[in-house]
Amino acid sequence: MEIWLATGLAAALLLSGSLLHHCAVRRRHARLDRRDNHALQLALELLQNLQKHRGLGSQNDEPTRRQRATIAQLLDDLWRRWPASELRLPEIDSSWPTLRAAAGDFNGHCRLIEQLLEVVHLLELRLGERNAQITAGLGEACRGLEDLARLRGLAVRAANHERCPLELQIQMRYLCQRLATGSCENPVREVLGRLDRELIGAAKVRLGPGECFALLTPIIDERLHGLRLSLA
Repeated sequence: MEIWLATGLAAALLLSGSLLHHCAVRRRHARLDRRDNHALQLALELLQNLQKHRGLGSQNDEPTRRQRATIAQLLDDLWRRWPASELRLPEIDSSWPTLRAAAGDFNGHCRLIEQLLEVVHLLELRLGERNAQITAGLGEACRGLEDLARLRGLAVRAANHERCPLELQIQMRYLCQRLATGSCENPVREVLGRLDRELIGAAKVRLGPGECFALLTPIIDERLHGLRLSLA
């Protein structure tokens, strides 16, 4: 009888220890999920504002300069909150001060945004390893957003010319083709058609820089809003 009692007690202790360990692991994963989720939300906000700062970089009228300055101040605060050391994330904010002072550096912005997209993919993988299905496809969606945002920035630059420069035509046609062959909603198709008629293929540019920025910004902002809600 004593042997059976001892065996039962040992089994109960093992089961209790296993349950406690399982609960501890779940709590740890939940804590890590919250931290990584918060970092993803921050990355999306950085992405949105970096893309806007780039898109406004080639405009020099006073309202645009004020808007760009406001975005730059917001980015300063967002970068100060970047949890590189706490979450073992890449230190990617070192180029921001240079870009802040050189808003027209389109390619420099693109490089920083590419680094940010890689971090989004890393965080997506981390959460996926802990079965957080909510992030499935997030990295791909962000890259689709970057296609739209890069097209916006190129269109704004092209609109400063009488006729769209050949170099910008090539880049924009490539992006338009990528967007049209993907999951392309009607509003996007309508914008792509208008850009082709009034900017890319037009004998004379019929869209101003501000109009180009305004054409795509609501679509990009709406998609980003949806991504943020999916992480809430």
